[in-house]
Amino acid sequence: MTAPVGTDSFTTKESKLSEENHILWISQVINELGEDWSIEYSMTIEDLMEGRKPFYGLNAKGQSQSYVSDGGFIFYKGRFVGVAENKFQSATQNACERVGRYLFSFIKPEQMFVSCAGDGFKLVHGGGSTGPLIDLMRYSGVTVTENVNEEKEFKRIFKEWIINLVK
Repeated sequence: MTAPVGTDSFTTKESKLSEENHILWISQVINELGEDWSIEYSMTIEDLMEGRKPFYGLNAKGQSQSYVSDGGFIFYKGRFVGVAENKFQSATQNACERVGRYLFSFIKPEQMFVSCAGDGFKLVHGGGSTGPLIDLMRYSGVTVTENVNEEKEFKRIFKEWIINLVK
Protein backbone atom coordinates (compact mmCIF):
# COMPACT_ATOMS: atom_id res chain seq x y z
CA MET A 1 0.00 0.00 0.00
CA THR A 2 1.35 3.43 -0.91
CA ALA A 3 1.22 6.11 1.77
CA PRO A 4 -0.76 9.28 0.97
CA VAL A 5 1.19 12.27 -0.36
CA GLY A 6 2.62 14.29 2.51
CA THR A 7 2.94 11.34 4.90
CA ASP A 8 6.04 11.55 7.09
CA SER A 9 8.76 9.01 6.40
CA PHE A 10 8.64 5.98 8.66
CA THR A 11 12.12 4.57 8.04
CA THR A 12 13.74 3.56 11.31
CA LYS A 13 17.30 4.37 12.34
CA GLU A 14 18.12 0.65 12.20
CA SER A 15 16.73 0.33 8.66
CA LYS A 16 18.63 3.39 7.47
CA LEU A 17 21.89 2.09 8.99
CA SER A 18 21.38 -1.34 7.42
CA GLU A 19 20.89 0.24 3.98
CA GLU A 20 23.81 2.65 4.39
CA ASN A 21 26.17 -0.20 5.37
CA HIS A 22 24.90 -2.35 2.46
CA ILE A 23 25.55 0.46 -0.05
CA LEU A 24 28.94 1.38 1.44
CA TRP A 25 30.29 -2.17 1.72
CA ILE A 26 29.17 -3.19 -1.76
CA SER A 27 30.66 -0.07 -3.35
CA GLN A 28 33.93 -0.67 -1.47
CA VAL A 29 34.18 -4.25 -2.75
CA ILE A 30 33.38 -3.17 -6.32
CA ASN A 31 36.01 -0.41 -6.15
CA GLU A 32 38.52 -2.90 -4.74
CA LEU A 33 37.87 -5.27 -7.67
CA GLY A 34 39.03 -2.63 -10.17
CA GLU A 35 37.96 -0.61 -13.17
CA ASP A 36 36.32 -3.53 -14.99
CA TRP A 37 33.53 -3.32 -12.39
CA SER A 38 30.82 -0.66 -12.06
CA ILE A 39 27.52 0.01 -10.34
CA GLU A 40 24.40 1.71 -11.67
CA TYR A 41 21.80 2.51 -9.05
CA SER A 42 18.83 2.44 -11.40
CA MET A 43 17.78 0.59 -14.54
CA THR A 44 14.86 1.29 -16.80
CA ILE A 45 12.06 -1.22 -17.13
CA GLU A 46 12.95 -1.29 -20.83
CA ASP A 47 16.51 -2.37 -19.97
CA LEU A 48 15.19 -4.97 -17.54
CA MET A 49 13.07 -6.30 -20.43
CA GLU A 50 16.19 -6.48 -22.66
CA GLY A 51 15.23 -3.52 -24.86
CA ARG A 52 11.52 -4.25 -25.25
CA LYS A 53 9.51 -1.08 -24.77
CA PRO A 54 7.08 -1.41 -21.85
CA PHE A 55 3.41 -0.79 -22.44
CA TYR A 56 2.30 0.02 -18.90
CA GLY A 57 5.64 0.95 -17.33
CA LEU A 58 5.90 4.38 -18.94
CA ASN A 59 6.00 7.77 -17.27
CA ALA A 60 3.85 10.78 -18.28
CA LYS A 61 6.37 11.67 -21.02
CA GLY A 62 6.08 8.20 -22.55
CA GLN A 63 9.53 7.10 -21.35
CA SER A 64 10.33 3.91 -19.51
CA GLN A 65 10.05 4.06 -15.74
CA SER A 66 13.04 2.88 -13.70
CA TYR A 67 13.74 0.69 -10.71
CA VAL A 68 16.25 1.85 -8.11
CA SER A 69 18.40 -0.69 -6.24
CA ASP A 70 20.04 -0.15 -2.84
CA GLY A 71 23.32 -1.85 -3.65
CA GLY A 72 22.99 -1.27 -7.36
CA PHE A 73 22.92 -3.10 -10.63
CA ILE A 74 26.44 -4.48 -11.05
CA PHE A 75 28.33 -4.60 -14.33
CA TYR A 76 31.55 -6.33 -15.31
CA LYS A 77 33.27 -4.99 -18.44
CA GLY A 78 30.04 -3.17 -19.31
CA ARG A 79 27.89 -6.33 -19.07
CA PHE A 80 25.22 -6.72 -16.40
CA VAL A 81 26.13 -9.50 -13.94
CA GLY A 82 23.97 -8.96 -10.84
CA VAL A 83 21.82 -6.85 -8.57
CA ALA A 84 22.30 -6.24 -4.84
CA GLU A 85 19.33 -5.41 -2.63
CA ASN A 86 18.98 -4.69 1.07
CA LYS A 87 15.80 -5.49 2.94
CA PHE A 88 15.32 -4.53 6.59
CA GLN A 89 12.25 -5.73 8.46
CA SER A 90 11.39 -5.27 12.08
CA ALA A 91 8.42 -7.67 11.77
CA THR A 92 7.76 -10.88 9.84
CA GLN A 93 4.60 -9.55 8.15
CA ASN A 94 5.91 -8.01 4.94
CA ALA A 95 5.57 -9.01 1.31
CA CYS A 96 9.12 -7.84 0.41
CA GLU A 97 7.94 -7.15 -3.14
CA ARG A 98 11.03 -5.28 -4.30
CA VAL A 99 13.15 -8.40 -4.03
CA GLY A 100 10.72 -10.49 -6.07
CA ARG A 101 10.14 -8.05 -8.91
CA TYR A 102 13.51 -8.80 -10.53
CA LEU A 103 12.45 -12.40 -11.11
CA PHE A 104 10.06 -11.09 -13.76
CA SER A 105 12.93 -9.67 -15.83
CA PHE A 106 15.94 -11.24 -17.52
CA ILE A 107 17.75 -11.32 -14.16
CA LYS A 108 18.37 -14.90 -13.04
CA PRO A 109 18.05 -15.79 -9.35
CA GLU A 110 21.77 -16.56 -9.11
CA GLN A 111 22.40 -12.95 -10.20
CA MET A 112 20.65 -11.64 -7.09
CA PHE A 113 22.35 -10.81 -3.79
CA VAL A 114 19.92 -9.90 -1.01
CA SER A 115 21.06 -8.82 2.43
CA CYS A 116 18.23 -9.22 4.94
CA ALA A 117 18.43 -7.48 8.30
CA GLY A 118 16.26 -6.82 11.34
CA ASP A 119 14.10 -8.81 13.69
CA GLY A 120 11.73 -9.64 10.84
CA PHE A 121 14.45 -11.82 9.34
CA LYS A 122 15.33 -13.81 12.45
CA LEU A 123 14.29 -17.45 12.38
CA VAL A 124 10.92 -17.70 14.12
CA HIS A 125 8.34 -20.34 13.34
CA GLY A 126 4.73 -19.26 13.38
CA GLY A 127 3.81 -17.46 10.21
CA GLY A 128 4.71 -14.26 8.46
CA SER A 129 5.94 -13.60 4.97
CA THR A 130 9.66 -12.95 5.47
CA GLY A 131 10.50 -16.59 6.34
CA PRO A 132 8.88 -18.07 3.23
CA LEU A 133 10.59 -15.35 1.16
CA ILE A 134 14.02 -16.47 2.42
CA ASP A 135 13.17 -20.13 1.73
CA LEU A 136 11.93 -19.37 -1.78
CA MET A 137 14.88 -17.11 -2.63
CA ARG A 138 17.37 -19.77 -1.53
CA TYR A 139 15.44 -22.50 -3.33
CA SER A 140 15.58 -20.39 -6.51
CA GLY A 141 19.33 -19.80 -6.22
CA VAL A 142 19.40 -16.25 -4.80
CA THR A 143 22.33 -15.49 -2.49
CA VAL A 144 20.80 -14.37 0.81
CA THR A 145 22.38 -13.11 4.02
CA GLU A 146 20.45 -12.91 7.27
CA ASN A 147 21.49 -10.26 9.77
CA VAL A 148 25.14 -10.24 8.70
CA ASN A 149 26.03 -6.91 10.30
CA GLU A 150 29.79 -7.39 10.60
CA GLU A 151 31.59 -5.59 7.77
CA LYS A 152 34.33 -8.16 7.05
CA GLU A 153 31.89 -11.08 6.91
CA PHE A 154 29.43 -9.16 4.72
CA LYS A 155 32.18 -8.15 2.28
CA ARG A 156 33.55 -11.72 2.18
CA ILE A 157 30.16 -13.17 1.26
CA PHE A 158 29.43 -10.45 -1.30
CA LYS A 159 32.88 -10.67 -2.91
CA GLU A 160 32.65 -14.47 -3.20
CA TRP A 161 29.21 -14.13 -4.86
CA ILE A 162 30.19 -11.40 -7.32
CA ILE A 163 33.45 -13.07 -8.41
CA ASN A 164 31.64 -16.38 -9.02
CA LEU A 165 29.29 -14.59 -11.44
CA VAL A 166 32.10 -13.92 -13.90
CA LYS A 167 34.00 -17.22 -13.65
